[in-house]
Amino acid sequence: MKVEAVIFDLDGTLIDSIGGIAFALNRVLTENGFPVHSIETCKQLVGNGFVDLVRRAVPEEHRSEAEIQRYVSQLRAEYDRHWDYGMRVYDGIEDLLVHLQSRGIPFAVDTNKDEGVARRIVERYLSRFKFFRVSGTTPGMPKKPDPARALDMAAGMGVTPRRCIYLGDSEVDIMTAKKAGMIQISAAWGFRSPDDLCRAGAERIIHKPMDLVSCLE
Repeated sequence: MKVEAVIFDLDGTLIDSIGGIAFALNRVLTENGFPVHSIETCKQLVGNGFVDLVRRAVPEEHRSEAEIQRYVSQLRAEYDRHWDYGMRVYDGIEDLLVHLQSRGIPFAVDTNKDEGVARRIVERYLSRFKFFRVSGTTPGMPKKPDPARALDMAAGMGVTPRRCIYLGDSEVDIMTAKKAGMIQISAAWGFRSPDDLCRAGAERIIHKPMDLVSCLE
C-alpha cells in the first residue's frame, strides 16, 4: 500500500533533546532537595509531557497534586531557559526529510511537548523543511496516546490513516499509531531500546532514519 504522508514524534525521533530536559529537571530536583536522575533514567521517564515526567521523577511522598503543579511550574521556567542545552538533529533525519519533500510526501509533527516550544525547536533546527503542521500540547486538546491530533493532521493532509506512517520512539507513540489506524513504525535511535519497543508492541522497528524509505511503498 503506497504511503501518502508521515507523522513524526519530535523528542527522541527527529530531535535529541534529552540533554535539556534532564538538565532542567535535575535543577528542579536539586532545588527541592530530591535525588537527581541520570540521562539514561530520564530517557525512560519522558514521553507523556511535563506533568507525567515530574510525577515519575519526584519521590513518591511528594506527589500530591499541589506539589506536582508547583514542580511543573518550576520545570517550565527552567526548561524555558535551557531547552536547547545539548540539542541536535539526529543523524540522517535531514536526509530523510529531503527525500520525502523530493517525492512530494507531506509530513507533520505530533508531540506531547508544549506546542509553542515544539514550534520553536522546529523553527530553529529544521527550518528549511516545510512541515504541514507542528502540533503539541495545548489547552483543550487531548494528549497522545489519544489519536485526535494525528487523525486531524491526516485529514488536513488529505490522506486516510491507513496510508499514513506514524514514526515515534516510545510506548505512547506505538499506542497512538495503533489507535489512529496508521502504519506504526518505531525509531530505535531514540529514548527507548529496541527491547523496550518490542515489549510495548512495536510492529516494525527501524534503526536509521533512511530505513524509512523502504517502508514508503
